[in-house]
Amino acid sequence: MKKVIIAVCCLVPFLPTKAQQALETYVHKHAAAIASTDPANTDYTDLYALKQAIGNSRIVMLGEQTHGEGSTFLAKTRIIQYLHEQLGFEVLAFESGFYDVNKIWGNVQAGASLKEQAPNNLFYMYATSEQMYPLFNYVQQQLKSANPITVTGFESQHSGAKAINEMMPDMTQFLFDHYPGELDSDWKVFKAICPTLFKTRNYKPDTDSMTIFFRKTHLLKLTLASNNASSDPQSLLNKAGFWYRAVCSIESQAIRYWGLAKGNEINYRDLQMADNLIWLADTVYPGKKIIVWAHNGHIANTMGNSEGKGGLQDFYNTFIPMGAKLKKHFGNNVYALGFSGSEGKYMDYVSLKIMDVPPPQAGSIEAALAATNKPAALLDYRHAGKVLQQNQVACIGDFMAATAVWPRIFDGLFFIRTSTPVIR
Repeated sequence: MKKVIIAVCCLVPFLPTKAQQALETYVHKHAAAIASTDPANTDYTDLYALKQAIGNSRIVMLGEQTHGEGSTFLAKTRIIQYLHEQLGFEVLAFESGFYDVNKIWGNVQAGASLKEQAPNNLFYMYATSEQMYPLFNYVQQQLKSANPITVTGFESQHSGAKAINEMMPDMTQFLFDHYPGELDSDWKVFKAICPTLFKTRNYKPDTDSMTIFFRKTHLLKLTLASNNASSDPQSLLNKAGFWYRAVCSIESQAIRYWGLAKGNEINYRDLQMADNLIWLADTVYPGKKIIVWAHNGHIANTMGNSEGKGGLQDFYNTFIPMGAKLKKHFGNNVYALGFSGSEGKYMDYVSLKIMDVPPPQAGSIEAALAATNKPAALLDYRHAGKVLQQNQVACIGDFMAATAVWPRIFDGLFFIRTSTPVIR
């Protein structure tokens, strides 16, 4: 036994070197250089590689490692400008409250400023980061053009000020106008619970109130599903289909926050986010090209085949991301573009501390991209060669290394060598 172990140990140092050389050679040849990540640079010649990669995909999902890389926000803004101006994408969907974003977008269309509406309503790392201002300004400017870009939200987890203060009054008015019979004693309990549910995970109603709450969500879904269609984005809050998804989202959030989920509780969130996006794409914006802004983990096509030793690996092993259902529903009409890097800093969105990007693991995809000396690069996975169609090390989220066949997880990778933190 000892002889076998020694023999294997002697061989191991040589194997990674050969594999690393093959990966570096492939990446050096196939990674397209991105000249700029600055939204002010409107020479989009370098982004032609993205056009080739996504092909005819109707939905392009743009990820991020941590929610706290300002450099990624700027790069995504430039990509959005390109997709909108050159490839005809018309809708931008945020990982932010389904109700909140659609509510503030109605206000923006009525003359309000997106930059002023965003705080406390769009996810806070987006709403208050200076690197988002170019995007807010761009969207605002395009409102006056012949080809405006529409903003929407799909997050099933509500926590914004609009949801806390205005969702129940708006839903009450809708039900009063269309389904007054739903405004019964159970509705009063449901309506009283929701704002506190949106405010905190630490709240859990008593058993009787929970029973009434879920009884009401069930009946509301039955009522609203009977008139579920809507194709008019100008009046979403007046449509049963919108409120059906809102109720489903509230139910999903309650199950998670109150400890009632079976298995990985985040799966409830991602499944509902996927349902919200599918409804927006198929019913509200049929035929329109859509850009999705979210975390790498949510846009991933799958998580079930990654292996790693980081603190999040147990979570990822049981996580079914939103992207899995979107890929099943839309096939290659959706393109998931992950983001990563190899150095620099980012802001932790929980502690708000500035953190160092850990150096890439030797032999990883990030290490191979760093070796090209390109400040930014695009690596297409959809048309990946043999080298990438086998286990490689890369980062899925929070710069945590894991081993996977990465073309199964993302359709492409946007690499920014040096990450810079958001400025809030």
